[in-house]
Amino acid sequence: MNPPSLKHQAWFFCSSIAIHFMSKAQSLSLTYRIQVLYRFVIAFILGFICTALLSLALTHLFHLSLAKAEAIFLAAFISLIFYVFFVIISFCIQSLIKLTFVSIASCAVVLLLFLGMG
Repeated sequence: MNPPSLKHQAWFFCSSIAIHFMSKAQSLSLTYRIQVLYRFVIAFILGFICTALLSLALTHLFHLSLAKAEAIFLAAFISLIFYVFFVIISFCIQSLIKLTFVSIASCAVVLLLFLGMG
């Protein structure tokens, strides 16, 4: 009997890797999936809300000393940088409780800034 060709060996190797990764992906617990979903919601949705409030507050603040277009541009740029850092920090903090407190505290500060400007 002839040994399998290189093409068949490569196919067998790739299929065994795919089966290995699929079995690992299926073994994730439900609590882990909920934790990942919670982290995504905190990072992207709450981060977006905080960014929108920060953008509005900074626009009001910068409009006092800059032209309208410059104030909007600068506020949007700073808010975009804030959003990127918010998302990165959300995935760097390992504890969900600490993530929740940090996110709520930063959103509370931004909300107070927004309410103070308005």
